[in-house]
Amino acid sequence: MKLFFGGSFDPVHLGHLVVARDVMEVMGFEKVVFVPAFQAPLKEPHLASPQDRLEMLKLALEDFECFELSDMEVVRGGVSYTVDTVKEIYNQTGERPFFLVGADGFLNLHLWKEPLTLVSMVRFVVVDREDKSYLIKSYIRERFPHLREEEDFSPLSVRRIDVSSTEVRERIRKGKSIKWLVPDKVEEFIKVKKLYAQTEIKTTI
Repeated sequence: MKLFFGGSFDPVHLGHLVVARDVMEVMGFEKVVFVPAFQAPLKEPHLASPQDRLEMLKLALEDFECFELSDMEVVRGGVSYTVDTVKEIYNQTGERPFFLVGADGFLNLHLWKEPLTLVSMVRFVVVDREDKSYLIKSYIRERFPHLREEEDFSPLSVRRIDVSSTEVRERIRKGKSIKWLVPDKVEEFIKVKKLYAQTEIKTTI
């Protein structure tokens, strides 16, 4: 059983990997498939190219048998709507896929493309770091009352890891070290490609 994890990954950081591993272990998934967006909806254009973000993910995941990488959204191009990805997976497997999503994004589900079609074809694992299960359940009752917990969506609190792609980019811009925030191979790739900044990235703390 696979869990799909979509996002910008601009860049991928250790928080992404830890959350994926924790959810996999708690929920009993065999694999987590990372699906980087060509261009995420409701977001500004990404700073790194789709190809560079794909390569950073490849470097981050290559030592872990439980993690896989899919380029379906990069190959498709355009705005990467989750419903289109879910349709593609559903057509390939004939089953409703599991998708990992953060609580903040999930609470805006009504703004996503074709939300009613989406929720009929997918099962969401909704993760948060502040136990927002009450908010999630209240939102579902108001917006999608036909959905059922466990069958259609599963709220799950995960450990709090205070790192974000925004913070990583900002540290790079300021010339600060990003060690222990991203995998070593990703850090080296960012340095070689000079991503996110014109200044040198510190290699020490």
